[in-house]
Amino acid sequence: MSSEIRQILEAETLVDIDKLRQAGRYGISDEVRADAWKYLLGVEAEDKSNELSKRQAKYDEYRQTERQSNDVMKRIRGEVSRYCKARNSKVSARAVSAAPPTDPTVPIENVVSAYLSHFRGTEYSPVMIYLSGPFAYLMPTEADIYYSFIALMEMVETHYARASMAARLSEFLMLFRTLLPDLHNHFEEEEVDFKEVATSWFEYLLAKELPLDCLLRLWDTYFSIPNGLTLHVYICLAVLSLMKDHLEELEQSEIHGVLLRLPVMDMDSVIKQAVTIRDEVMMKRLI
Repeated sequence: MSSEIRQILEAETLVDIDKLRQAGRYGISDEVRADAWKYLLGVEAEDKSNELSKRQAKYDEYRQTERQSNDVMKRIRGEVSRYCKARNSKVSARAVSAAPPTDPTVPIENVVSAYLSHFRGTEYSPVMIYLSGPFAYLMPTEADIYYSFIALMEMVETHYARASMAARLSEFLMLFRTLLPDLHNHFEEEEVDFKEVATSWFEYLLAKELPLDCLLRLWDTYFSIPNGLTLHVYICLAVLSLMKDHLEELEQSEIHGVLLRLPVMDMDSVIKQAVTIRDEVMMKRLI
């Protein structure tokens, strides 16, 4: 698969986005993921004519973007520091070898600051750190991190414009109760505040909860399929389904801890299970 994607990316004049999407949904190797994501997200144009001049114009635009005031930067730095410490303690050797050699702390700070300056009126949220962070672990160039982050934020905005986060969260909780009644009852018996957990899963797209390797594999699929974020509700259900037996053995505090710091999972199996659940929901017309 890596050689196939590399061949698509190295086309002389035109990157075949349809072929890239088809290949990317099954996972993208570390060696080509950064470049593949930029095309999948529209950061790089599929037409390679004038590629260098277009890229340079974007880099120049990014450099000219203003940065935030000291008060906002203090909040950003605090959250970025916590994020990087947590990530660095869990990142596997494979992910480290694939990541840029530089510390991602400063790029994340600069990218989030530039984003807030460009989109004036947008309030800072720690979610921005977690959604920009994976790009900083993949891409050595701040401008690429910045424009990839913008593309993801636009995906999120479009997704929740079709149906609000509150509506999608309500739908998810209903499906959880319907499809996994035993686990749902166990959570109730243990007085688990699962709505709080689910809210985090939806706000952060599991970027706060999943190990980095797992998250990158998940986002390969999100970026490769049409309206990729519509799969998220089923991914969350698949995580619960695959962890059901383990979770039913735990007590309240243990459940809460596991759900907010998910273990390493076989994301191919999670995605396959999510598609199965989606098909079941559609067949039974549960939504």
